[in-house]
Amino acid sequence: ISEALPLSPDVAGATFMAAGSSAPELFTSLMGVFAVKNDVGIGTIVGSAVFNLCCIIGGTALFTPFTLVIDWKPITRDSFFYGLSIAAMIYVLKDGIVTLYEATFLVICYCLYVLVMYFNESLMSCISKACNEVEKAGNEEDEKEEEEEEDEDDAPIAKAVARPLNLIFEVTIPNCSLPHNKNKYLLTFFASIIWIGVLSYFMVTWASKLGCIWNIHPAIMGVTVLAAGTSVPDAIGSLLVARDGQGDMAVSNAIGSNVFDILLGLGLPWMLSGLIFPTSGGVPVDAEALLPLSIILISTLGAVYLVALVSGFRLTKCVGLIFFSFYFVFVAYDLLHEFDMIPF
Repeated sequence: ISEALPLSPDVAGATFMAAGSSAPELFTSLMGVFAVKNDVGIGTIVGSAVFNLCCIIGGTALFTPFTLVIDWKPITRDSFFYGLSIAAMIYVLKDGIVTLYEATFLVICYCLYVLVMYFNESLMSCISKACNEVEKAGNEEDEKEEEEEEDEDDAPIAKAVARPLNLIFEVTIPNCSLPHNKNKYLLTFFASIIWIGVLSYFMVTWASKLGCIWNIHPAIMGVTVLAAGTSVPDAIGSLLVARDGQGDMAVSNAIGSNVFDILLGLGLPWMLSGLIFPTSGGVPVDAEALLPLSIILISTLGAVYLVALVSGFRLTKCVGLIFFSFYFVFVAYDLLHEFDMIPF
């Protein structure tokens, strides 16, 4: 899709790549609103947001064999819009009821974000001129084709488990990397998202049942197990493009996914609920945890950007370890808070 619509790597990462890899969070939120009817969607998206910022960018820094140098403009742009997304979420959730108009407001905000991305080239050019920067003479288009070596490295048990799924995917999802399927990229994209939705349904249902069996609160399951599970596509996507030297695309994918998760991942299910059940008066949500969740999201964003700024926007191994430590602190706080071991 990004090749057909000549998009810069950071814009592709913040829009199509983020939307595709964030499909699990969207479907998890849909299941939370319509199927299991609890706040697992909010917990998943908050946990996934912290995971994306800390672990995906941190993992990109740790597991890329060379030091990635990223442009300060795309990460600043994406961090700004992510901050606005958090502010929009706080505004919508503050009274504990999400009305149709509030949910529609979130969806419109995401549409405006995509519109800004459409004019991204002009925006980046203006910022460069304002900062007296010399623009790079064109993007490097010599993209390397990804070598699919996973099958050779997988263990026999993993191969046996994955083979039936791979056969189903081969039949139902056109491989648009083949010459005769080159024009079927849209079909490939949406077929993949449908499959992600199906698998997300089972993951949410089973995780909710497992949480009931083990007497674990849905928010805890969302912030840990489901958050890490739904962020796997983001992590894989960012690592793959980072190994090709596309650091801006990897970082934009991680932060752009968070914008998608909050504005569309929460807004769209709530909007659909308001349209389908217009007499319900809105979707009730747990607003008690809004203050600590907001502080966590804003703090992780500020900490990640500050570390990147101090490091000169170089993703070194040390920076990766610092980002991972942020996530472990977040999980520890969340578990201590849930089990009333700390008062805040």
